[in-house]
Amino acid sequence: MEQKKIKVCVYTRVSTKKQDLQIQKDEIIKYCKFKEFEIVAMYEDKKTGKNIDRSGFQKMQKDLEINPLGIEIVVVWKLDRLGRSIRDLINITDFYQKHNIGFVATSSNIDTTTKEGRLFFYMMSAIAEYERELIIERTELGREAAIEEGTKMGRPRYDLDLEKIRNLLNQGITKVRIAKDLKIHRTTLDKKLKEK
Repeated sequence: MEQKKIKVCVYTRVSTKKQDLQIQKDEIIKYCKFKEFEIVAMYEDKKTGKNIDRSGFQKMQKDLEINPLGIEIVVVWKLDRLGRSIRDLINITDFYQKHNIGFVATSSNIDTTTKEGRLFFYMMSAIAEYERELIIERTELGREAAIEEGTKMGRPRYDLDLEKIRNLLNQGITKVRIAKDLKIHRTTLDKKLKEK
């Protein structure tokens, strides 16, 4: 009985329209033949990798979200073909991990279908967690410094002359008009009127 082949999709990217994708494709196809992977979809972009706003990449991610083809692994030539920023790579690999999709970068020796390759996922997750903790720490330190300098935190307090506002309402002036004149939101005005 013939063994079921692992279904993969291929993503290739070059930075400019003048560059050729064929070198990457040839390398990946050769790798997939050796591994006996079945290529069921190919996505490509001729755009810089400085952000993830690329049509081919976005189409691939959208397809993987639903995954009608049953793709098990995403194969790229090099890690930087997916993205150039660590933040983007963390988010992308986190997405694959959550959707139980493996990841292979043929010339970077990354293959998350192996135990050594899975370490790559764990490392990326650890970096993401570390970064989240740093952001929380920086935010807390910034908040404490602002309080020490006398900056008031939270929403600004509005000292409104409620008696004057009620007189205006009795004269038939709308809440929308009063809020606009006071340069506050209508809901803020309603809340203040309910306070007393």
